Formats: sequence, C-alpha cells, structure tokens
Amino acid sequence: MKHYRGMDRFIYIFMILLAFGSGIDEAAAANPSFDCNKAAGKIEKLICGDDGLAVLDRKLTEVYADASKKAVNEHPPILKAEQRGWIKGRNDCWKSKDARNCTESLYRERIAELQARYRLVP
Repeated sequence: MKHYRGMDRFIYIFMILLAFGSGIDEAAAANPSFDCNKAAGKIEKLICGDDGLAVLDRKLTEVYADASKKAVNEHPPILKAEQRGWIKGRNDCWKSKDARNCTESLYRERIAELQARYRLVP
C-alpha cells in the first residue's frame, strides 16, 4: 500500500471517511435492509454474506427514503417503478463474470443518481 504524507494523507483519510461515513452504526453494518432469512436468489444471498454490500444496501434504503419524501408530488409517480426495475437489474448481476463488482457498481450508481436527482447532498 502506498505511504501517504501531508496533504495526500489528509485527502486519503477524507476519502475513506466520505466513502464509509454513511451514518450506519457498526452493529447494523453486516445486515442489509431486508431479512436475510427470506433472501431469494444469488444476489440477495451475496449481499447477506458481504458486509460491504450490506452497508451499501442500507445506505441505498436511506437515500431512497429521502428521495421518496421529495418525490411525493411526482406525476406520474416514477420513483417506485424505477426502484423495482433497478432491483431487477441488480438481481441480474448473477449473470456477470464478477457478480460482486456488478452489484457494488449498481448500488454506488443508484445512490449517486438519487442523491443528484433529488438534491439530497449539498
């Protein structure tokens, strides 16, 4: 691993805090937003067994809830339909050569998309 000094070290630490400072407590970090006992399919089971993906799932749930509050007056209401489609696409990651990377990428993209569209971050 590269040794970080001075400002580079500060930026490195800031990026780590930004990436993982999602407001999710450590006890919940290993649990996704859904019940792993009812996990259906390879991707949901993958998420249940991967702390990083579980954290992203909880973060997306939080961001989606915030977006839903702002999307209350959308006509037609598209957020819920888009989310169902997104979940279907996420679950199709089992077809990928690297299912974990596919799943992680989709989570990060969806979180960023919702934050940008609904202006959830300054």
